[in-house]
Amino acid sequence: MNKLLVIFASLLTFIACKKTEEINSSVYSEVQLTLVDENGANVLNSKLTIADLNLYYVSSSGEKIIQYNSSLDLPKNMEITNDGQDKKLRLFANLKAENNEYTESILNVKGYDDITIKVKVQKKGGSLGYSDLFVNGNNIPVELRFKPIKIQLK
Repeated sequence: MNKLLVIFASLLTFIACKKTEEINSSVYSEVQLTLVDENGANVLNSKLTIADLNLYYVSSSGEKIIQYNSSLDLPKNMEITNDGQDKKLRLFANLKAENNEYTESILNVKGYDDITIKVKVQKKGGSLGYSDLFVNGNNIPVELRFKPIKIQLK
């Protein structure tokens, strides 16, 4: 009887275990911005540093949560980069939502009005990213998302 139970348990274990394929995962949440003053000058080239910028994610309850994690390579979830001519800001939008829901991030720029970044979260398989992008309420077409979006600071 014990042998029969062992065989039955082994058979159930074998049937219950099925081989699964490894899922490749990718996350895309990058938004690139060029910040210009009232004269059209890029303030990242001269006036502002990363210390003058803070990124907040807005939770589903409406709470602003500052992005800072000292153990990350980019502790503020953003960085100022230089393409050889001009500096740009790379930041990573909030993707903490269900599929097809919108999330909001707020970029606080010292001495200027806040910049809002709203994305529609897209989850498919192991991929996570966004489809729709709104900066300060303006819809940014797909073809303009692969280069820095020029933002006039106020």
